[in-house]
This record gives sequence, C-alpha cells and structure tokens, in this order.
Amino acid sequence: MKTRTLFANALTAIALSASLTTLAHSAEATPYHYGQNLDIAKVISIDVPNSAQCEVVTAQMTYRNSTGEVETLSYEQLSSACTLQS
Repeated sequence: MKTRTLFANALTAIALSASLTTLAHSAEATPYHYGQNLDIAKVISIDVPNSAQCEVVTAQMTYRNSTGEVETLSYEQLSSACTLQS
C-alpha cells in the first residue's frame, strides 16, 4: 500500500509540472525592456529559435517568480550562428 501511495504522488507531481510548463508556454510572453526589474526565483526553460544566419532572434524564458507564479519573458539576442562566424 505504501508503494502505491508513493507512486500515485510521483505521478501527480509529474502531471502538475507538465501542466505548469504547458500553461507557461501557452501564455503570452512579456517583452523585456532595458532596466526592467525582474523577479526570477527559478528558470524553468529558455527557448531560442534556430537560425542559419547571424541575426537577432527573439528568445523566451519561462520562470517562477518569488511568489511561485510561472511567467514568460521574451527578449532579443544574437543567434547561435553568430558565434560560429569569424
């Protein structure tokens, strides 16, 4: 019985984590502005689009703030192709 309870709790935790990540990805990202105060307690994921050219791309960071809410922030950065060019 104890093993069954532990297994059920583990499955519940996995399902909750997956649903929070899905919710964060479906929410609209807040664009970052220079000097903006950020409240980041834990980064969940960073998504950067692939690009074959050296160009500016819009990345998204999903994170938890200090109150535990999941938020998504968009920001611009150079693509990874820029580091490969000399």
